[in-house]
Amino acid sequence: MKYSYDNINNELNIDLCEELDVDSCKVLRNIVDGYILKFCPNNCNIDMSKVSFMDSSGLGFITGRYNLTNMLGCNLVIKNPNENIKRLISMSDVSKYVKVV
Repeated sequence: MKYSYDNINNELNIDLCEELDVDSCKVLRNIVDGYILKFCPNNCNIDMSKVSFMDSSGLGFITGRYNLTNMLGCNLVIKNPNENIKRLISMSDVSKYVKVV
């Protein structure tokens, strides 16, 4: 899984690329959690504009990051998901507590 990040003005921006499936989520969980714990940002934005596919593991990934950011008093925002990913998020309970723009 390819990704990039920056932390500007206490806002953590993580750009994900490729697919968000069971294999990539295993790796990304530790990486993203590490950045969240390291920077303790006010806002954590996960840009999914370059993610071509997401399965239920991706929903679990988002839920886990929400739980961590919520515990730290941070806002989690999912940005630019494609229509299929947006539909998957809206069909699940994830859309009730994570902002999607």
